Amino acid sequence: MRTQPTTHDPAPPPPPNRRTFIKAGLAAAGLGPAISALPSCGDASDRSPRRRAAPPPTRTDESVLVIGAGIAGLAAAHELRASGFADVVVLEARDRIGGRIWTQQLGGTVRVDLGASWIHGVRGNPIADIARRSGIETRPTDWDKAVLHFHERGAPTSDTLDLDGFWTLAERRPRASLRSILDEYLETHALSAADRRYLEHVLNTTVEHEYGADLADLSLESVDGGSEYGGSDVLFPGGYGQIVEALADGLEVRLRQAVTGIDYTGAPVVATTASGATFEADRVVVTLPLGVLKNGLVSFSPPLPPAKRQAIADLQMGVLNKTCLLFEDVFWEPGVEVIGYVGADRGQWAETLSLDPSTGQPVLMMFNAAVYGTEIERLADREIVAEATRALADMYGTVPQPTDALVTRWGSDPWTHGSYSYVSVGSSFERYAALGQPIGNRVFFAGEATDSDHPATVHGAFLSGVRAAREIAPVAVG
Repeated sequence: MRTQPTTHDPAPPPPPNRRTFIKAGLAAAGLGPAISALPSCGDASDRSPRRRAAPPPTRTDESVLVIGAGIAGLAAAHELRASGFADVVVLEARDRIGGRIWTQQLGGTVRVDLGASWIHGVRGNPIADIARRSGIETRPTDWDKAVLHFHERGAPTSDTLDLDGFWTLAERRPRASLRSILDEYLETHALSAADRRYLEHVLNTTVEHEYGADLADLSLESVDGGSEYGGSDVLFPGGYGQIVEALADGLEVRLRQAVTGIDYTGAPVVATTASGATFEADRVVVTLPLGVLKNGLVSFSPPLPPAKRQAIADLQMGVLNKTCLLFEDVFWEPGVEVIGYVGADRGQWAETLSLDPSTGQPVLMMFNAAVYGTEIERLADREIVAEATRALADMYGTVPQPTDALVTRWGSDPWTHGSYSYVSVGSSFERYAALGQPIGNRVFFAGEATDSDHPATVHGAFLSGVRAAREIAPVAVG
């Protein structure tokens, strides 16, 4: 077993964020920067919750029901209230707000994020704006402060990996799966077994982890779309939940209200919950995760338009699960933020984040995505923790047992059925826009899977909520 630490400048420039890294790889291969499939709705500052739509609505006595208290639903409700709407109610199926933003405690005192962790790119990002205005502390993640461990079969023979050839090959067949592109690439490049394992590791951590999907389910068109904010990826030492709390302040949120049906046949729109309760409103904002819509957990009367049903069918939900371990002390490399692992089995425990540099706590956040991330959901918590500990032992030798652990199962979570959306092979980013289109003047849609500029991100979900609210405001004028 060999360890290859990454060297870094003692005074490095601001670190890039992970998504910008992927786009930079495409640009290096001559594919150019990725652009949104649809025109932008404006910059981040124009869509922040403190701004007002112009002109303001002249009728604010209309009632609005928001389905879901995730970041999109809270953003929509916040924007509506800021625009003068007094009768805004948010219905949430869970016993907590936040949705896929979920801050929990390890050892009773250490806060960790089991859902979203980062602001992806802080320059112009509305979530970064909220954090600054609210005085919420953030810490950048430096992806260059990393070490890479290899299973006993050894490290690659080359110290560098040139992916240009892989992405250039993908450009020739942009609709083909990246797995088929990789197979073709390996047929034409004489790589040693160790080099091949390393290549698979890089694609797993930078592509599969990023989209929550296997290479077989992604294509160049899947990853070459949307827009990115510049600047660092930053974490919240005190938890992402602080953003949720800031947005929810002053809103009327009713928990444990699982909506099972939405009838928009006439006015008012009627939402029915699992308990049989009904809620009526002039307008409804639906912020249900794509996974909930795909599983048909909420019925619509009349049925959703064909284009929207097609978007739901074509877009997919990825899986990225976390295993968070608390130890007595740091036994891994001090100061390191990212621990890579090229293990015996591809895509297992391939990337771990040390929270010690950002929080001062001996916590490891271990990631598993796509196929393996889904498979381990069938295991008990103790089995998952044992697997994680074995991977650490392969990297470091004898390791202590964690004093506490938290495990996620986003794929089988009944209120999400996945971590975040992605564009599958044969689909397109235009499906996001189709899913976000309102139905008439009564039913509006928000959520990360409705934002074609920034899907699969917290800021995308936030912006979609603001957009849905501003679609309602002009409607209420007439």
